[in-house]
Amino acid sequence: MKPASATVAKHDGEREDEKFAVGTVYAVKLITGDEFNGIVLAYDSAPNFAIFEEGTKPKPLDSKTLRKVNAKYVTEMKNMGNVKDPLAKKTLVNLDGLIDKENQAIRNVEKIGFGVTSEAQKIFDAISKTLPIRWDSKDMLVMGEVIVRSPYHSDCVFGGTRAVNDRVKTVLEQVRKKLQLSDT
Repeated sequence: MKPASATVAKHDGEREDEKFAVGTVYAVKLITGDEFNGIVLAYDSAPNFAIFEEGTKPKPLDSKTLRKVNAKYVTEMKNMGNVKDPLAKKTLVNLDGLIDKENQAIRNVEKIGFGVTSEAQKIFDAISKTLPIRWDSKDMLVMGEVIVRSPYHSDCVFGGTRAVNDRVKTVLEQVRKKLQLSDT
């Protein structure tokens, strides 16, 4: 097969390197009859080769289809516009990861007592390592049924079955002892 007698006709006095400017999108026809749309990623005038990414929009690196084309074999090129920085590294967003981070942030915020003393927050944090707990205004709701009210001593534990209530009192006493907080 003979190459085309000349490269693609110059458009409005364009030089070859201007025609193959990085980021330009073309509809390309080759003398072989192949046709494709592609974004110019590189051009080397010495061997007269252009590298195209197939398509009209840049894709992530792992899904690109590239074509190396000798400009002598191009019979027609129609300019379809330009894209901004076709070689920019595209970051893929892991949506599930973002949702997990958001849920973790919400759980972390729910662990913060508003309007409570730093001592109360320390007690809450320590209990949360052993038992399920959440804030209910300034009260702590432990195991979904036992309430611990300010000043968060064992005699401030209310509700729940006797066994659960006793368990919460025991954990609370151990936490206060570990944090070296007085019982009065």
